[in-house]
Amino acid sequence: MSRVIVKRREGMAEVILNRPEKLNALSSEMASELKWQLEELREMEDVSFVVLTGAGNKAFCAGGDLTEFHGHLSAEEAYEKLNRIKEVVYDLLTFPTPVAALLNGQARGGGCELATACDFRYGLETASFGFVQGNLGLVPGFGGGELLYERIHPTQAAHWLMDAEMYTAEEAFRIGWLHKVWTEKEVEDRMFQGFMNKTPRQMRILKGQYLKHLDKGDLLDRMEAEVLQCSRLWESVEHKRAVKKFLQTRKR
Repeated sequence: MSRVIVKRREGMAEVILNRPEKLNALSSEMASELKWQLEELREMEDVSFVVLTGAGNKAFCAGGDLTEFHGHLSAEEAYEKLNRIKEVVYDLLTFPTPVAALLNGQARGGGCELATACDFRYGLETASFGFVQGNLGLVPGFGGGELLYERIHPTQAAHWLMDAEMYTAEEAFRIGWLHKVWTEKEVEDRMFQGFMNKTPRQMRILKGQYLKHLDKGDLLDRMEAEVLQCSRLWESVEHKRAVKKFLQTRKR
């Protein structure tokens, strides 16, 4: 079964994370497939914009799959896995046409990092979102913490990363992380109508202008440093204890 599904219509490419039974948690296999699909779409000149969403009605992405990103990895093993997904996050950030995250359910940890890499974020009104890595004794592992400082005010970013709480859609909109809060009654065509009447050439020009104004100078270096810092924390007693507690809680 394909872990990433792409649907095309009227200039839009909808990219669907397809592991609903795992709340669309990221595995290395899914990350590789997502990277490949983005590379394919990058070369399609008739694509005006991309929408990234999750399958099912519970989650956009619940972060890294703990059966793979477990607490027994060495720092070197963790870095290899995390850095692979960081590359996908950077691909989303620098995609030549606009990318919108359609957050159809909760986004946690790495799921928020994926969404932050997108240009725009539309969140379902009943969903919740959080950079919760701090509760596992970690920092963001895909470079998304550094991206968060590019997306919202630094004090808001620092507070969210440090308190590691889940925010409601209303709270995420208030701090500027969400661009729009949507209801289940709204349909995608209506939400993206303004995007759909633009040509691919227009969208590439507009995205190019936007990327010029994004502070990308040392951003990739900062993202890589964040991945390295996360991987070093992977072997910590605090992380191992937090993962064990989380797994025990989930089994109850």
